[in-house]
Amino acid sequence: MAVCVDTGGQDVQRGLRKIRATEVWVGENTSLRRLNAGLGACDPAWSPDGRRIAVIDAEGLWVFPATSSEGRLRVESKVPFGEITELTYRAFSHPEWSSDGMLLGLLVTNGGTSWVEVFDASTGRLFYTSPPETYTFTWGSSARSLKAGALEIRLPGYR
Repeated sequence: MAVCVDTGGQDVQRGLRKIRATEVWVGENTSLRRLNAGLGACDPAWSPDGRRIAVIDAEGLWVFPATSSEGRLRVESKVPFGEITELTYRAFSHPEWSSDGMLLGLLVTNGGTSWVEVFDASTGRLFYTSPPETYTFTWGSSARSLKAGALEIRLPGYR
């Protein structure tokens, strides 16, 4: 089980973005532990084999082993579109694993547009960035097919 919990704490203002005080807790039965992710941690997504969990926060993506509260992989998204200013922010949401658990996709928004980024789940290497104006994505029937907005993408081999 994994849940995103509103802590009731103060929201944090970063430029134009208000970040809610949330945490992610994981566990089973009566044993729960808080994952050591950053500000605004939410959107937990278990890997297909249940051995890892992806969590987004205000700065990017974390990947945790199922047995630890410490993130083993920290991925910070780059802003590929537009100028970065104090008023520009990045918001991350909807992490989803490929069917083989090798890749992780998520939506990134900078206040003006959104796009999809796909990362290697073991190394954190940015694997693919969709064009701007992409607001949704789903994995296809294979681990290398991705539907990003209206685009059908066949991702190249990886690793």
